[in-house]
Amino acid sequence: MISAQNVTKRFTEPVEFTVLDDISLDVAQGEFVVLVGPSGSGKTTLMYALSTLDTIYDGAIRIDGTDIRSLSKNQLATFRNTMIGFVFQFHYLLQDFTVLENVMLPAQRLGIWTEEEMEERAMQKLTLLGVADQASKKSNRLSGGQQQRVAIARALINEPKILFGDEPTGNLDSKNTSIVLDILQELKQEFKQTILMVTHDTAFAERADRIVSIRDGRIVPTT
Repeated sequence: MISAQNVTKRFTEPVEFTVLDDISLDVAQGEFVVLVGPSGSGKTTLMYALSTLDTIYDGAIRIDGTDIRSLSKNQLATFRNTMIGFVFQFHYLLQDFTVLENVMLPAQRLGIWTEEEMEERAMQKLTLLGVADQASKKSNRLSGGQQQRVAIARALINEPKILFGDEPTGNLDSKNTSIVLDILQELKQEFKQTILMVTHDTAFAERADRIVSIRDGRIVPTT
């Protein structure tokens, strides 16, 4: 599902610095992979490149067989909106919107379903995440754990083939972290969802299928 070949990324300001150094990595469909490593190791930079948020690098990255740098800006935006879902450490919900309205936003941008179809899809995802009873509430009235589950529902509404996350449990307590992990495991097992996440959380990493350790811009053996 994801294939990175000899990916190298350098920054030139304030001094030249190699943040990704000849990285090759394959992620299979339905695999749950986490990227770990110390701060500044390059793991987040790699996740951004793999998820199409950054396309300035040497080497090649293919998602489901498509070289993402072969796409125009508009093609890439459409590809990203249909193929990829994102979950970040902060939920980035619109506070004046209801939960349902927040979840529907990516579907509205995609523009292929009616309003009724989008609402139905949004409610399906909220039910899956256990927060359907919060649909009519403004997002700022939810707990942190509920908000992050709504963010995952939003990431899933367009049925993406890959779910990317950057420290998705970084702001959650242990109880809500466990809930999110259970949800991710269910997505993988029941829906064959491909998942790639960056985390510092050891317990989170241990629940994945595979841990990829990054240090000084290179993949190193996991100890």
